[in-house]
Amino acid sequence: MQQGIIVTLSGISGIGKSHLKTYILANKPDFQSLISVTTRKPREKERHGIDKFFYSLGKFEKEKNQGKFRTVNEVFGNWYAYKKSQIDLCDSGINLITELYYKNVYEFKIEFSNVLSVYVLPIDIERTKEELRARKLEASDLSKRLKNIDDELAFVYSNRELFDIVITNDYTEETCLLLQQLIEQKIRSTYNV
Repeated sequence: MQQGIIVTLSGISGIGKSHLKTYILANKPDFQSLISVTTRKPREKERHGIDKFFYSLGKFEKEKNQGKFRTVNEVFGNWYAYKKSQIDLCDSGINLITELYYKNVYEFKIEFSNVLSVYVLPIDIERTKEELRARKLEASDLSKRLKNIDDELAFVYSNRELFDIVITNDYTEETCLLLQQLIEQKIRSTYNV
């Protein structure tokens, strides 16, 4: 049986990764959502078990110590990981898609041989910053995320080879469809599927 692929979507906060992921899941029945576990509080409209698994720090530590997680990382003062049981779905030929912090792509690709990494660039950096401001984040979190935008884009431009696909999100259906087509092409050419 062919091993499944893990598609990772990275990009600055507010770039539309969730929207792109939702589109792929709605249009590619061979994909399932790889949902991260996090110790951060849910944002407005986020649902436990659908958007993320929201754990207390105590529960997170307990399951980490029991070996239930893969790729444990800290981002903006919160812990993130993936449930081993979900990643194991790839062994059954199921493709997974997830959002992944850009600094974790390298380690993710080292740990898993079946990763297709996507970086989503903003068409308009100011619009993206406005989207981020509209999230009603705490002032300190918002200021930290806004400051990190320039650092992240500099990292991506100097480490372009880390990403298999780089796409600019203009928030249209055409961009969603283009990403779907690029993922399909890359899977065919790289994994002979």
